[in-house]
Amino acid sequence: MAMVVKNNMPARQTLNKLNKNSKALSKSLKKVASGMKLNSAADDASGFSISEKMRVQIRALDQANANAQNAGSLLQTAEGAASSTVDILKTLKEKAINAANDTNTDIDRATIQKEMDQAIDQISDNANVTFNGIRIFDGGADISKSVQDTIIKALNSEWLKASFEMIQDAYGINFTDGRASVNEMEVVLKDEGDNNRLAYVTHRAVGGVTDKLTLTVNMHYYDDMDESDPNGSSPSTGSQYLDRVIAHELTHAVMAANVKDMDNVPLFIVEGFAEVTHGIDDNRRSTLESLPDLSTGMSGEGAYAGGYAFLRYMNKQCGTGSVQSFMQGLVQYEGDADKAVQSATGGRFSTLQNMIDSFNGAKSAAGDTKAFLLNSCGIDLDNPDVGSILGADANQGEVRDDKGSVLEGLNTKFWYYPSANSTLINGLTVKWPDFQKGEGMKFQVGTRANQVINSAFGSISAEGLGLKADNGTNLSVGTRVKAKQAMTILDNAIEKVLDQQTNIGAIESRLKYTQANLTTASENTVSAESVIRDADMAKEMTEYTKNNVLLQAAQSMLAQANQNSSGVLSLLQ
Repeated sequence: MAMVVKNNMPARQTLNKLNKNSKALSKSLKKVASGMKLNSAADDASGFSISEKMRVQIRALDQANANAQNAGSLLQTAEGAASSTVDILKTLKEKAINAANDTNTDIDRATIQKEMDQAIDQISDNANVTFNGIRIFDGGADISKSVQDTIIKALNSEWLKASFEMIQDAYGINFTDGRASVNEMEVVLKDEGDNNRLAYVTHRAVGGVTDKLTLTVNMHYYDDMDESDPNGSSPSTGSQYLDRVIAHELTHAVMAANVKDMDNVPLFIVEGFAEVTHGIDDNRRSTLESLPDLSTGMSGEGAYAGGYAFLRYMNKQCGTGSVQSFMQGLVQYEGDADKAVQSATGGRFSTLQNMIDSFNGAKSAAGDTKAFLLNSCGIDLDNPDVGSILGADANQGEVRDDKGSVLEGLNTKFWYYPSANSTLINGLTVKWPDFQKGEGMKFQVGTRANQVINSAFGSISAEGLGLKADNGTNLSVGTRVKAKQAMTILDNAIEKVLDQQTNIGAIESRLKYTQANLTTASENTVSAESVIRDADMAKEMTEYTKNNVLLQAAQSMLAQANQNSSGVLSLLQ
């Protein structure tokens, strides 16, 4: 090798190795000090990118888990308020039952009312519970975006149930005892124009047996329905309280499902049963006062009023319970009205025509229709009772006026949406038209935008449970009749709160699974990210020791290489 002094190549080569060893040692020091084999993208660009994405996912999963825990805390707060309200409602039901007993005077009931007023106020206080300043039971779940939605809520929460219970009490037929041939009904809301059909039930029969039911509400009359009136009033000319119309039509539905060959039953009997369910002494007064003689071929207004008067005549002449027996006979004898009349009247009338003749004869003998209705049918047109078969005139029950014919709560804020597109009400599966339910709260429990749990809460205030009217009037037990009605309203209120409580519990249970899933996902992602980024300390210490030894060796050799050129000096002496 040539002896040169300008360029010491061994020293330069050794220096290069020294620098490489120094860099390798520096990298090893970083890995050992940080515990990570990837400290920057330069270490492994693709691996670093994957690791960073995983870290984003881990933090997102941990935050979603925290969200789920916070949501669980909110729901626990909500459940506490709902549970307290249920306890109050139990007490109110107890007080209502007490007030309905005639061992109490009205003075005693007034004392009970004072207790109830305080308890009802406390229910509203419970409903004002908040979490982080957010009012939980804000009623957001039950907000109506259209009159159609309001009618769906009314049907779901009160009108259908109340009507079915009236029909059961009046005639002993229903969808629950296994006799009904069909257990589904579709609800349709549409504008059918000015055709005097406020609502109607259609049924399809095969071999005399009904296998399909449809309830249609004519929105021509109810598109501007007063959404604050529990009875469903409308300013449209020709309309009636929708709750009474529904009770009328559902009588047809229950009859069609229970009476075989119902199409063979005379129209005036079918309509008569529907009219006597809710009473017509008010809205068909003029028709009743000009009532024509009965015939099996009656139609139009005459069939409605004539059938009503005929059944009230049976009730008056043959005793309370004969109308129910008549209905039971139609079920038993598969629509044979002659056999049903004979059975219901205990043989007093052998055929339907025989009873019609008796009715017409009594009417003719009375001379004055109004007197005939009062004396022979028990229909007092001057009485506030509207003449329901369950009311004061027909059955010595409570007075049922036009607004009290169908029993509802005091406030439409009680109404709530069906829980699904079809729901079971008193044994009947009701298929609903499309409705737009309030969204309520959304709990973000996932790392993607659509991974949310909806939690919509209805109102459980006194107004939202139908216990307080908009004008501030509380549910009353001031009389026996009012106490009896209060019992039913409280049952409905309890059902609504329990439904809320069930919903809360279901979401709480779901959140537990959600938290477990998020925890597992976070753990697995951390494990996967560790494989990419965390250093194997044993391996890195070995590498560090190697690089450290190599660095020291390179330093020593550099010193030796720098001494090589000094040999040239001996040639220059």
